[in-house]
Amino acid sequence: MPPVTTKESKEDEQQQEQKPSSSVPKDRRFKLSRACDRCRRRRIKCDEGHPCQSCLTSNSACTFEEPGKRTHPHKSKRAATLEDRMHHLETLIQAIPPAVFAAGVNFKGAGGGPQSPADPSTSAHASFASSTHTYPPGVPPPSLSNYPLMNPSTFFAPTKPSSRHSSPHGGYSMHIPANPTMSPDQLADEASRMSLAASYLYFDDEGYTRWQGETSGLPLLDLLVERHKVVTKQDPDGPLQQQNILAMDHPSVNDWFPDRTARRTGNNPEVIWKLVTSFIAPDLMDSLVQCYLSTSYYLMPFLHVPSFLADYGNPQKWGEPGFAAFIVSICCLASRHIDDPRVRADPADGNSAGTVWFDLFGRLRSLPTADRPTVYTVQSVLIAGVYAIGLGKLSKAFALISEAITLSIDGGLHRSSDAYDVFDSIEDEVRKRTFWCVYLWDKQACVHFGRPPMIRLRDCDVGEPAIVDDEYITRDGISLQPPEQESRMSAFVDCVRLFVVMEAILDVPPSRHFGDGSPFLTRATSILTGFRRHKELREEEALLDEISRSIPPHWAHSVETMASDDVIRVTQAERLYCLEQFIRMLIHRHRFSEIVAEKVFTQANYEDQGDAECEAMRVAHACALQIVSSHLQIAAKGLMTYYGVHVIHQLTAAGRTLVAVLLNCHSEQLRPLISPALDALRSCVGLLRRFSGRYVCGLRSGDLMEEFCRSTPINHSKPVYSNLFFFSC
Repeated sequence: MPPVTTKESKEDEQQQEQKPSSSVPKDRRFKLSRACDRCRRRRIKCDEGHPCQSCLTSNSACTFEEPGKRTHPHKSKRAATLEDRMHHLETLIQAIPPAVFAAGVNFKGAGGGPQSPADPSTSAHASFASSTHTYPPGVPPPSLSNYPLMNPSTFFAPTKPSSRHSSPHGGYSMHIPANPTMSPDQLADEASRMSLAASYLYFDDEGYTRWQGETSGLPLLDLLVERHKVVTKQDPDGPLQQQNILAMDHPSVNDWFPDRTARRTGNNPEVIWKLVTSFIAPDLMDSLVQCYLSTSYYLMPFLHVPSFLADYGNPQKWGEPGFAAFIVSICCLASRHIDDPRVRADPADGNSAGTVWFDLFGRLRSLPTADRPTVYTVQSVLIAGVYAIGLGKLSKAFALISEAITLSIDGGLHRSSDAYDVFDSIEDEVRKRTFWCVYLWDKQACVHFGRPPMIRLRDCDVGEPAIVDDEYITRDGISLQPPEQESRMSAFVDCVRLFVVMEAILDVPPSRHFGDGSPFLTRATSILTGFRRHKELREEEALLDEISRSIPPHWAHSVETMASDDVIRVTQAERLYCLEQFIRMLIHRHRFSEIVAEKVFTQANYEDQGDAECEAMRVAHACALQIVSSHLQIAAKGLMTYYGVHVIHQLTAAGRTLVAVLLNCHSEQLRPLISPALDALRSCVGLLRRFSGRYVCGLRSGDLMEEFCRSTPINHSKPVYSNLFFFSC
């Protein structure tokens, strides 16, 4: 039966809503009770100290373990007023132990041990903590100083379509030079393999690039209609010789369908522009785009910035719903880093930043041709999915990320286009960068929620992006990166490689037990899955070590790097380091979880902890401390604008790992892990609360972590082991 609401209570709520936000109302009805257990039982006022004055006077134990009694359970969703949240956040931040900012461990490799990083000349953490540089809140990419950021609001006259998308309408060819060392049989095998490759790009009836695999039958049909032939080619620069070249003629979209003409459904650019600017003022849009290019862009550098700036100022480009949706999506993402009240649906609520525009994004996605697999469409859907994760709309977020993957596959972004002379250098690089951003976010989201990945490395053969900055890439080709200038793409490629290792951790064994006990499914699973993963992930850890050693010194987490005044260098090095520690933590957490599971299955004594279990716990514990410590330092320097919601995922995983370590500390040799783990947990909750002002999922993760700490009465002398139920934020 719903609760009865009186007229007086309605009037009270109306008056409360009419108060200006600047007055910061203190409504005691919704204040979270922090009274200790003794004061709550005796129903006396508690000063909420730790311990409180009443318990000190009576020389009684002051505890906060008993669950509070709620008089109005239906009001529990209205957790606390803004004042109460900020007061609690300040308390948590003040309680963060200073020693955690220079983490008490400096773990390097699987065999590392605890060290004390006190000297800034030997510790990267201490070097960063002691630096006095004033870092800028954003760094525009170099191209932004050479190309103006100008929206098309001043002119909307019809213009000639840009040549950017002209290449997919042209012909394409595939050349396979003969290897003189090959035998005729080997050459025939190679030619057959390339002719019937599983990657097949073609053009649909509107001229958009599409991809279909081998089972579609298109590669076989292509061979049978005699579009391949052997030609003789002479090398003009060398002695005359015969070369067998397997070549394709240059087909157009109507070769197979001679009576069909490629035609696209157009949209009026001015109509779309006016729709977007009715929600986002042009001057605000410029500010948000610049904010994105100066901060979040470095996390997902899929744009070729000069080409994007040209498209941004091109009125005709706004006739593509995918491009307009991309602009709206980056405005949503950048709205979290701008204090302009126009970005918020509710000026007093930081979590409402960009929410109205997120609805506008949905409207743009319903326009004609909005579902075409253009690169801008893929990018827009991916960015919207990342924004939705931070907004706490997880079902919508996963739907958008899966749509980005589907569009990537439909457009063939996951397959190499080297054999097709279709894309110029800029288009080819943007396609590669875009796919790998989709790939890494699939892994990032799935590892946090324990979901299976939606695309795997075995489904792809696209190469890594060129380690060359935008200034050296033109439509005519890719120039060499100056040796004295480290490419920004180098850090991104290293990040992609780390996420490839993460896929192996996500690749869990298939279930051997089915609910209906089907013998067929059990047998089919053992035959068809082809699953192989070493139980202890040794090969994966070796690959992780190899990637870590190969990171260029410019991006390495070293004393020199962390003392630099280059904010991009510092933040990217910290990002790579935290990602490496995150993956290493997952590997070692998996190892000791396998041991714990085996003990439960065999009903072995859980207090008997061998060297393997203790070592796995130590390393997982050390990695978790490194993650928390690194993000604490970044937050203390005010550099979180260069990061995103992935920080919340890493902190949550580190917190859960520390709780698991605390609950599994049975042997005496593991007791030294308890104190730093408790300090780090407190710090972790404080950081998650700090993020809650802009990320809803940060508040949920903080609440969850705090409940972990409350429901687990662990002290330094006698750990008590209880069952925890792990929920996702």
